[in-house]
Amino acid sequence: MSNAKEEVNIQKLYGKASTLKKDEFIESFKIKDSGLTINEATDHINKYGLNEVKQAKPKKWYNYFFKSLFSPFNSILLGIACILFYTDVYLAEIPSYANIIVIAILVISSTLLEFFEEYNSNKAAEKLQELVATTTTVIRDGKEMLIPIKQVALGDIVILSAGSLIPADLRVLEAKDLYVGQSSLTGESDAVKKNVETDIDLSSIDSISDLDNICFMGTNVISRICKMCCY
Repeated sequence: MSNAKEEVNIQKLYGKASTLKKDEFIESFKIKDSGLTINEATDHINKYGLNEVKQAKPKKWYNYFFKSLFSPFNSILLGIACILFYTDVYLAEIPSYANIIVIAILVISSTLLEFFEEYNSNKAAEKLQELVATTTTVIRDGKEMLIPIKQVALGDIVILSAGSLIPADLRVLEAKDLYVGQSSLTGESDAVKKNVETDIDLSSIDSISDLDNICFMGTNVISRICKMCCY
């Protein structure tokens, strides 16, 4: 099996959208000032899927149970129980199960306590996550509309302001003195200025830090109101 790490091709993913002039980008991606229609957005979601990162499947109850059963503390107790079975039962003239029973009770008690605590807390966290619906503002049918982030479709025009979470990879269409915090991606502690146009050419793009007119999903707007397009 190869251990080589697959590298993301930044030029392929973002090169075209970044290096096109604004008017060329609008024409190439057929962007309209009125945004997508409701039907167009629905068609795009059906074709390309929801705008969400795939999450790992929720664990089953038995995953939590076995994790609790074989916790470090229980593993030590089970090891002691095995030794006691050998010394108090197998080698003894008169088998004694008293110590083994005590350890079994401790293991069962510890397992059940840890299992119910972890299982209930994780289920509560999952329900809370379902209740928290992060939204963003897009233009649909010429009107600003607040929608869940997962409903953002390819071609949507997104309106963002200071403090907004960037809901998808977006090309900046309108902005002035726009600063974005993208430390979660690049490690840059300072906010990064984003522009409508860029002077960089395709061959010079080495990392996402070079893309000064592209904003990335999961980063956030530090200042100014701006208009961007999901591509």
